[in-house]
Amino acid sequence: MSNTDFSRFTKHVVQYFWDPPARNEDDADIWCLGRRYDSRYLDARQSKVISTSPSAQSDSDASPADSAVVTVDPQKPEETAENGRDDLANSRATLSVSEEEALGWPADFLDDMEARIWLSYRSGFPPIARSNDPSVSSAMSFSTKLRNLGAQGGFTSDTGWGCMIRSGQSLLANSLALLQLGRDWRVGQREQEHMELLSLFADTPEAPFSIHKFVEHGAQACGKHPGEWFGPSATARSLQALTDKYPLANLRVYARPDDSDVYAESVLATATQKHPDDVFEPTLIVLGVRLGIDRITPVYHAALKAALAMPQSVGIAGGRPSSSHYFTGYQGEQFFYLDPHTTRPALLPSTSSSAEAEAGQQKGLSGEDVRTCHTRRVRRLRITEMDPSMLLGFLVRSREEFEEWRRGVEGVVGKAIVHVHEREPRYATGVERAGAVDEVETWDDGTEGEGEGEEEEDGEGDES
Repeated sequence: MSNTDFSRFTKHVVQYFWDPPARNEDDADIWCLGRRYDSRYLDARQSKVISTSPSAQSDSDASPADSAVVTVDPQKPEETAENGRDDLANSRATLSVSEEEALGWPADFLDDMEARIWLSYRSGFPPIARSNDPSVSSAMSFSTKLRNLGAQGGFTSDTGWGCMIRSGQSLLANSLALLQLGRDWRVGQREQEHMELLSLFADTPEAPFSIHKFVEHGAQACGKHPGEWFGPSATARSLQALTDKYPLANLRVYARPDDSDVYAESVLATATQKHPDDVFEPTLIVLGVRLGIDRITPVYHAALKAALAMPQSVGIAGGRPSSSHYFTGYQGEQFFYLDPHTTRPALLPSTSSSAEAEAGQQKGLSGEDVRTCHTRRVRRLRITEMDPSMLLGFLVRSREEFEEWRRGVEGVVGKAIVHVHEREPRYATGVERAGAVDEVETWDDGTEGEGEGEEEEDGEGDES
C-alpha cells in the first residue's frame, strides 16, 4: 500500500470512529417524504422480512443492484477510488447488507434515502467572478476569505459559503425527480433520465440550476454576492426565478420567501398562468419560515413533523445556525438529513469533440459523477438542535392535490406553521402580513429540555 493509499485509508478509519454510523434503536415509525416505514426491523432480521406500510412499497421492478452486497477491501483502497467511492464515510460502500441489518435500518428505507439526490460542496468549477463592491468582503466568513486568498480569478469552490444553495438545489432536484422519475424510482433504474436530470445542476454557467445561476440571481435581486451565505429567503427567490427561466422543467414555483401565508387564489394563478386552457401544472410551494428565536419552539414540533409526513412534502432546507442541511424525514425527535458539507470534484458534463465544446454542446455526466449524488449513510439531528429559520417545500400536481394538501396543513396537531387563505388581502405589499411576528411563540426553557445531539460533521458546523 502506498503512502497516499495508507493516508486515505487512515483518514476513513478515523472518521468512521469519530462519526460512527447511526443505529436504529427507536420503535417509532420512520418517515421519508410522506412515506412511513416500520422501524421494527431488528425483530424481523432473522427472517429477512421487512415490515413497511402499504404506501411505502417500492417498485416491483427494483434494480438488482439496489440489494447487492457491497464491501471494501481495506488493502485495496485504490479500487474504491476507481469506483468513485473515495469518501467511505458517506458512501454505500461502507455498509454491506449484513452491516445494514446490524444497524437496524429497514432496507426499503435505505433504498428510499439513497434515491434522494444529494448535492454538496464542489471544487474545480469554472470561476465565479468576485464582486467589485468593497463592502462584500466584510460579509464573508473568515474561513472563506482564507480559502480564497489567492483566487484572484474568482471562486472555483463554494466550500464554506454555498451550503444553503446546495440544500436548495437538493430540494429542487428531488422535486424534479418526483415529477420525471416517480416516487418509487430507485438508484439503478432509468439511468439516462437520471443523468440528464442531474446535468441540470452541473457546476457550469450554462446549466439552468447551477450554483453559478443561483449566485448570479442572488447578486442581481437578493443583495447576496459570491462568497456570501444565502438564507432561506434568497434561496426561495432564486428557486422561483430560475425555474421561471427554464420552462422545460415543466414546474411552476409559488414562493413566500418570508412567511408561511399561502393564498389559494395566487397558487392557482401561478399553476395555470402559462397554460392557455388554465390547466393546473405541477407547482412547487416554497415557504420561508422562522419557528422561534434561537431554536424551534416546542409548540411547532408536531406541525414540523407533520409537514415531512405529508405526501406532498419534498423536504426542508435548513439546519444548524449558518450551516444548512436538506431534511427528508424523521423518527421520533430525530430528523434525517443529507449534509452538503462534503467537498467533491465539480459536476462537469463532458464534451465529445472540440467542435461540440465550442458550440457549448454537452454529453452529460459520468457514472462516477452520478454516484457522488447519492448515499445510503443515515445522518440525523435532534429537533431541539435545529435552527428555527428554514425553507419548507411541497409539490402539488393538480387542483385536487392542492386541496388535499390544504386540508392536511389545516388539520395538523399543535401550533400550525402554514396558514392557507382564500385570497390575498388588499393591504398585502409583498412582506409578511400584519401580526405574523406576534404569532411566533417564544422559547420556554421549562417546556422541554435540550436533547443530546451529534457532533458537528467535518468540523464545519460553525460556518455555511
